[in-house]
Amino acid sequence: MKHIDRLKVSMNDQSVGVLVAETGNKIWFEYDAAWLAEGFDLSPQTLSFSSTAQLAKAPLFDGLHGVFSDSLPDGWGLLLMDRELKRRFDWSRHEITPLDRLAYIGSRAMGALVYEPEYDPQKLEGEVDLGELAASSERVLKGTTTDVLQALRIQGGSPGGARPKVTVARSAASAVCLSGFGRLPDGYSHWIVKFRSEDDVQDMGPLEKAYAEMARLAGIEMPKTEIVEVRQGRIAERFFAVQRFDRGENNNRRHVLSLAGFIYANYRQPCIEYETVLQATAMLTKSMAEVERAFRLMVFNVLSHNKDDHAKNFAFIGDATGWKLSPGFDLTFSAGMAGQHTTAIAGHGNPGLDEVLSVGNKFHIHRAKQIVGEVRYAISQWKPLASSWGVSRKTAQEVHAALTAIDARFSREPIV
Repeated sequence: MKHIDRLKVSMNDQSVGVLVAETGNKIWFEYDAAWLAEGFDLSPQTLSFSSTAQLAKAPLFDGLHGVFSDSLPDGWGLLLMDRELKRRFDWSRHEITPLDRLAYIGSRAMGALVYEPEYDPQKLEGEVDLGELAASSERVLKGTTTDVLQALRIQGGSPGGARPKVTVARSAASAVCLSGFGRLPDGYSHWIVKFRSEDDVQDMGPLEKAYAEMARLAGIEMPKTEIVEVRQGRIAERFFAVQRFDRGENNNRRHVLSLAGFIYANYRQPCIEYETVLQATAMLTKSMAEVERAFRLMVFNVLSHNKDDHAKNFAFIGDATGWKLSPGFDLTFSAGMAGQHTTAIAGHGNPGLDEVLSVGNKFHIHRAKQIVGEVRYAISQWKPLASSWGVSRKTAQEVHAALTAIDARFSREPIV
């Protein structure tokens, strides 16, 4: 099989441009003339909104532009992708090019962009068996099988993050999950269901659901979230499900740009500070209200012990009318690297009140102390939230102890 050297890029059935690969990891992108006339810049300031063919601003993503690198999955999706391309074409991982990967993803990418030609245009239709997918993902993670269930490969091949997960269509009126490809029946919407990794606690689903509700209480804009009970024989597990904010009605796609893709940041290692997050928010959105939302998210991550706050866990939604910060996602209890926040706060990996407020002062966030108080109140509700969503007593107590230790660094500021 020949490697891909040219891809058409489109969005909601409109041609956006073309990607062309040359030898030496050189990948060029050129906007379509019609898109220049009617569309918008996919990545302001890092892509030139012109007819000029352009290389990526940095070599970080193997020569791929940051905005297109966002279409590729992280650890879990790459694992499934690599196994399938090895099975089908006998390609080793180092032989697979960025355009090969985009062609594999095709129309299944997170966000709005679609790539053609597509290696695997086949789409599954009808019902999706979450129990079978969960069992298959467990076997893959344990290394007990080299075969990947076809449904798992297609439904689970595009989501980001390291944890196994699948994209499905769900309805409040039915317990049946459908494939998310094609036009959805009335009442159905796009969701991601997260399974457990080998390192997760048994009650990871309820834990993340309680965190989502705690974030909502803290004033963080959140998508709809639910707990989905999945049976594998006699065993029932409760998994976390979140509605996709990159999908609208009737499969309409929303363009999402991660902070990592926007500024070419290596999200696999600590490399930025929250000042960068707020600066990028101001640059893209041109809105003080959005900068304040980013500050609130920072405060929540600090007070909630969400230390896996890397550059790909911040994102923006854009269209011809402008940009805004995305709803919160991947907000849960996490240890980070060496117990430190991946994104630093005023130079600190475990900041206190002074460091948090110094960031607020630098960006003229006049309600910084009030926001800290509001978030502290939400965090103080951890125990009842954990109880209401079925988090085990052991997990709830471990999280509570960690949250209490963090709160002690903020205790001189009153809880609102």
